Amino acid sequence: MLQKLTNKLHKHFPTYGEKNILLFYIVTIFQNSWFQLGNWLLFVLLFMGEREFAVYESIAFGIGMLIEIPSGAFADLFGKKRTVVIGMFLLMLGSIIFTLGYMGNSYIFFGNIIMISAFAFISGSLEALVYDTLVEKNKVQHYDNIIGKAHSLDILSMVVASAIGGLMWKYSIYAPWILTSVAFFIALLVSLKFTEPKVDTYKFTVGNFIAQNKAGFHYLFKSKFRKYTLSFVMITGSYFMWSAGIIRILMGRDFGYNGETLNYLISGVLILSFFSAYFFKQIRAKLGDRKGFGALLLIASIAWAMSAFYGNSLYLGALVFLAITISGSLSQIWTSVILNSHVHSKDRATAISTLSFLVQIPYVLVVILFGNMIADGSASVFYLIAGVLLFVGFISFVIAEKPSSNSKVA
Repeated sequence: MLQKLTNKLHKHFPTYGEKNILLFYIVTIFQNSWFQLGNWLLFVLLFMGEREFAVYESIAFGIGMLIEIPSGAFADLFGKKRTVVIGMFLLMLGSIIFTLGYMGNSYIFFGNIIMISAFAFISGSLEALVYDTLVEKNKVQHYDNIIGKAHSLDILSMVVASAIGGLMWKYSIYAPWILTSVAFFIALLVSLKFTEPKVDTYKFTVGNFIAQNKAGFHYLFKSKFRKYTLSFVMITGSYFMWSAGIIRILMGRDFGYNGETLNYLISGVLILSFFSAYFFKQIRAKLGDRKGFGALLLIASIAWAMSAFYGNSLYLGALVFLAITISGSLSQIWTSVILNSHVHSKDRATAISTLSFLVQIPYVLVVILFGNMIADGSASVFYLIAGVLLFVGFISFVIAEKPSSNSKVA
């Protein structure tokens, strides 16, 4: 029985005989076990107001973006394994400090900065460690499959953790944070087992970093792809802005959800999002790129506009959350697909990296404004403006993406 289960796991999550790949899957599970996914901000608001934390959030994300630059050099100097381990340690430390927020707002402030900074160390280094492991063993052709499997694992981890975290919130507001800290500690212990690859496919220098981003901006704004850039940045940026910070939770609160039920809602929509991503190939074949991506823009714009009329409705809130989550997660996949059809394969990673950087900027710029609008009771205006802007992105895409273009047309 155990052998059959093991064989099934290896079939669905192949390691190709590499210990680092198995460890990567395990780390992915525990790194994404955010038991406080739907109630972390409600925990914060027990100790401070929306305005104050919005400032903290803007500073933390700004610092995290800046740390992305030296983290690459750090990985080259000290090794990708050490960089990942340090990132996991910071993630655990930040979670523990954040949990002590009842002792003073400074704990929340520094805990938030430490956790967000941790991702700067983990993000590129962890995937680079996996990639270099495969290069070293002449198995690099399996990289895309491994990353895809890991992505499904991180969604499933959040689904399970969020559901459990909602239940724990009923009994203690600290329990979800304690469980999350334990999960991060396990991820740290597992990351210590990684083996540093002997090959290094990319050497970080400031010059390389600047050149990479210049090339990325060239493809996004000066090539034939630029007609799509506005639409892509808007939908992926709005989804990052909604899911990564304070907006999703405060929107859920406006719809009438609490620290328990919001976790259940997020867990439910993530399950449906997982299946929509799983059947992306079939969805794309049915609709084509032009109709498919255009539909996602339209759905996202309508969902944001509908959220402006929340009126304490749980059912409307569930519909809005479902629409934003599915359109946002599918748009990330669809953006990558369309990008690949307009950019040479050797420059694809550069263009995607630059696009990822661009989509993070709006949140840093608007989070303080949103915090003030929430505190003033005018969040509906923010939601409506976001919906209108996304509709502009939809119109822009419809005009730019004509049937005569090179992308697949339904």
